[in-house]
Amino acid sequence: MVPPPPGVSTGMAVVFYGIMIIIAVAIGGWWLNLDLIEWHNRWETALWLDVLLGAGLGVVTVIASRILEHTTQWARVLGEEFRKILGNLSPTQVMVLAVTSGVAEEVFFRGFLQQALSELWLQNDWLGLVVASLIFGLIHVGPDRKKFLPWTIMAVVMGFGFGLLYLYTGNILAPVVAHFTINFFNLLHIARDKQGDEEEEEGLESGDDE
Repeated sequence: MVPPPPGVSTGMAVVFYGIMIIIAVAIGGWWLNLDLIEWHNRWETALWLDVLLGAGLGVVTVIASRILEHTTQWARVLGEEFRKILGNLSPTQVMVLAVTSGVAEEVFFRGFLQQALSELWLQNDWLGLVVASLIFGLIHVGPDRKKFLPWTIMAVVMGFGFGLLYLYTGNILAPVVAHFTINFFNLLHIARDKQGDEEEEEGLESGDDE
């Protein structure tokens, strides 16, 4: 998820991602005349397969994230930093952020940027995939670049994953499903951990009062 500026509300985050879609539509759709939803249908993949591929990548990534958090220090630090930035999120806010970020980023980075690079600017599908994935990863930066460097690296890797889904299926459905799945479950995990930490702190404070 490309984070909106720190401290903004969920409503402002929706506006932020809405602007991202507007830019993609204005440049990619109107100016370059690209179809931001469907790029090609070379392999005629069925919609159910697109959904299955996207969900599969998403679930595998979420499981890998939990494993890394339990086995590596850098992943635990990263989780703590995200909890500080995002604060308390309700399930509804998690859903809204997961949907808007997943759809907006895939429309922009795959539907517009990867397609434009592949078809118009670089005229090579694989070069377009590589450049779009690198740009996608490099804009995933946090306030502390050292602590958030693993996130940037993981975003590059995930950019390749989303881009490969887009290249194979020819539309943004699979990468949107994958992106949404990852954001939803990771944001939900962060929100629950934040709530658990606060309840634990309240319990300790109550014990001190006694």
